[in-house]
Amino acid sequence: MISPRFLLTIAAVVICCTIACKQDNRQAPQTEQVKPDPLVRPERILYVATVDKLNVRAQPDKNGPVVFQVAEGAVVEGTGETSANKEEVMLRGMTWLEPYHRINTTANPPQSGWAYGGALQRIYAGSRAESPDQQKVEALAAFLKTLNVKELESGKKAWDFVAEQYNTAGGSLADAVFILLEGFLSRMEHEGTFYALTEKIQWTPEDFEAVDKHTFDMKKYPLTQTLAENGFELAQGEGMVFPVTGWNRLKSFFGEKVTPAFRSYLDQEVLEHNRAAWDDGGIVIPIEELADRAMFWEKFNRENPHFVLNEEVRESERWTRLVLVNGADNTPSFDYESGAITEEYKKVWAYILQKSPDSQLGKAVKEISELCAAEGWKRTKKVEDWQTRFLENNQ
Repeated sequence: MISPRFLLTIAAVVICCTIACKQDNRQAPQTEQVKPDPLVRPERILYVATVDKLNVRAQPDKNGPVVFQVAEGAVVEGTGETSANKEEVMLRGMTWLEPYHRINTTANPPQSGWAYGGALQRIYAGSRAESPDQQKVEALAAFLKTLNVKELESGKKAWDFVAEQYNTAGGSLADAVFILLEGFLSRMEHEGTFYALTEKIQWTPEDFEAVDKHTFDMKKYPLTQTLAENGFELAQGEGMVFPVTGWNRLKSFFGEKVTPAFRSYLDQEVLEHNRAAWDDGGIVIPIEELADRAMFWEKFNRENPHFVLNEEVRESERWTRLVLVNGADNTPSFDYESGAITEEYKKVWAYILQKSPDSQLGKAVKEISELCAAEGWKRTKKVEDWQTRFLENNQ
């Protein structure tokens, strides 16, 4: 799920009026006989509880009576029901805005109730026949629970356990193991203070350039080699170098193990991870490349509507579409002084209409292009009102 979960990079960007948005981490091929239809509603949804003594309530809100509690690392089954309301909750130092999900325990007899989404990690959505081995999932979750996310050596312990116990895992089990391991490393990144370690290194201009291009040799310094051994790589920004979750290592290990849909997701996430689109509220890659990303995510979501990480990938689609239509703070669609459309946005809209006119993105671009043409390619009141409505409809 996305909220603070699956945080690769987050950036504040202004769209039309000032707002904050999210920026911009296989088994052998299955036979045709067992290949699931991605358009069929999943028979089974599995979550792992990410906090201990998770309250499961009779109603989907924080005042609902507690029916029972779930231990951290336990696997529970979702019914597919999600509350319309969302609540803001602080968990492990991070703010979440999530709905509640109706769940059943896998005990006999099962118990049922509503659990807060920010404390659940979805690990599977599909047919019962293709479900991951629950005992193996819970074994990894139980092991990760014993590790301290604020101790650097925990990364190596987590990786060693996965490499030893799940080297031959494939399919939905590999998907689930990836999700749990990446989630643990992400917690280390955000809850630990490992950025303080990299502050001790005297980075050279060549180091900064290599980090930015993802070509830095992690063996160059003893500390960076230790970081790599514990599952981290480097990123840089605002004159600082800091450790982040090593998505390239994750892809190297899991790329041939996960399911085809997850492989496609992983390939795209690593591509975007290695080529950041944003810096200081502005687009720093060719805007046509951003359009390609938006079109990829829209197509991916259309073909995989029940993907296990569907909240994250839908957010990627929503966010990139919003920026491409309405602009960003430091890459505006219309010049702030003259009100005229910028050349790069006029060109990227034409690019989108040529490549994907029937997509949701293409239809939105066609609508605003026609309006702008009628308004002399200026951000008139009509255009501003249209962009404001588009923003409201894409929250």
